[in-house]
Amino acid sequence: MEKELEIEGPPPVPKWKKIVKTSFLISTWICLGLTLEITGPTLKDLMLKTDGSYEDVSRAISGRSVGFFIGAAIGGVLVDAFHPYCNLMIAVCLDGIAIVTTIAPYMTSVNVVWALFVLAGTFEGIINISGQKLILDMWLDKASSPMHALHLGFGIGSFIVPELANPFLAVPAPTLSTSGANATSNATQSYSSSMTSTASTMEPPSTTIEYEKGSRIEWVYLIVSIITVSLSVVFYFYQYNSLKSKTKSSNDSDIKEKSSKIKEDQKESGFFVNKFKSFVKIADPGSCIGGRRVYGIVIFMFLFLFFFTVVGGERIYGKFVRTYAIDELKFDGDEATLLNTAFWISFSFGRFSGFVTARWISIRVLMIIEACGCLVTAAILNIFAYDSHTLFWVFSMPMGFFIAPLFPTGIAWGDFHVEMTGMAITFCLLGGALGGVSYMWIIGYLYENYGYRTFLYLTGGFGACITLFAFILLFVGCGQGNRFKNNVEDSEVEVAN
Repeated sequence: MEKELEIEGPPPVPKWKKIVKTSFLISTWICLGLTLEITGPTLKDLMLKTDGSYEDVSRAISGRSVGFFIGAAIGGVLVDAFHPYCNLMIAVCLDGIAIVTTIAPYMTSVNVVWALFVLAGTFEGIINISGQKLILDMWLDKASSPMHALHLGFGIGSFIVPELANPFLAVPAPTLSTSGANATSNATQSYSSSMTSTASTMEPPSTTIEYEKGSRIEWVYLIVSIITVSLSVVFYFYQYNSLKSKTKSSNDSDIKEKSSKIKEDQKESGFFVNKFKSFVKIADPGSCIGGRRVYGIVIFMFLFLFFFTVVGGERIYGKFVRTYAIDELKFDGDEATLLNTAFWISFSFGRFSGFVTARWISIRVLMIIEACGCLVTAAILNIFAYDSHTLFWVFSMPMGFFIAPLFPTGIAWGDFHVEMTGMAITFCLLGGALGGVSYMWIIGYLYENYGYRTFLYLTGGFGACITLFAFILLFVGCGQGNRFKNNVEDSEVEVAN
């Protein structure tokens, strides 16, 4: 045990270096927001490009969550097996997302778009695990605030991208039967009704529509791709420096001797057998919580369900807030884009508030406040804002505010109680990926076949479920205190003995 500590224990990292690297990781999440949330404001344009319905495009976008599932599964193994190469993983995956994002708007097949989003989601999953593991390793017991700051980046990218996209979106031409301020609204209504079933309450329009400005979303997809590729260079540099410093340290003769002894031990006991045992140990829930396997299974089961609900709710509201505003409440295109931007600004404020409050408020209390906030806001939206232009605008803001910090709060809550290894983070992200797929498929089917208000109904269901799982985790967590304090107490007992 002492040998491992002498060889693998990294030297203390200066605080300013931690802050700088955390800033670049936050920038990575900004790029994820730009490249992955661009599908929200461009959803109607993707329908035009692919000649698909809401259900078709929703399923295509859900490919991101399928890929996220794959990326999370791969990423956990990669991070635990090749932990020193986390920077390289991030750099390569940023380049991969940029390539996929550049290609996507040129595709006319929904199936091809789905496949591209699967690739993008795979890269996102690997980045998520690599980046969060770097944060947890750098900041240890002080990781809660940096974790919220990391995910704040996603909100920043998400509220920037609607404004970047707006100049490139298709604009319907005013119809001859309308005039003045109602022209754009009726044109949008005509387009939406032609793409939906008779379950809609709108008047039957003509099946064709003309546009005074065609879709040019290829340009905005290219812009965010260039930004993403530029950032990847930083992480190639970090990886180069990391390998360079390791090369220098390997010249130490003592380390060489110790590493050779370890290699000899591995040969004697069987290298592949040890690797298999190591994998089993990593995958064992009890390994994250001092051997308490049953307790570990319970915690990770409910964390899985928590992230399933969090990511699903975030996906449907972020993707459909603009579309619902146009279809049901007759917003014009610019106003709906402004609402979408305002939602993501509120989302960013929510994550920033988590960054600040996590320093002063217990992570257990924060989880309950955020979940109850989602439930109350969803109830108000369903009761009062379903047909009100103003109230829908007003209460979309607290919805974004309370949804935003739930994801980083879940990771921080987990790390508060158990050791969040690469496999532990993977398990949580798998829940989120499955939730993203499920919620997007459900909203696409309901929105297309049972009317626009199903968007708010599903939002209400999300609020109820997330509150339920938050309280369950609160009670489950009562059996386990702060793992960092517990570790210190255990070590003190060992020293005393």
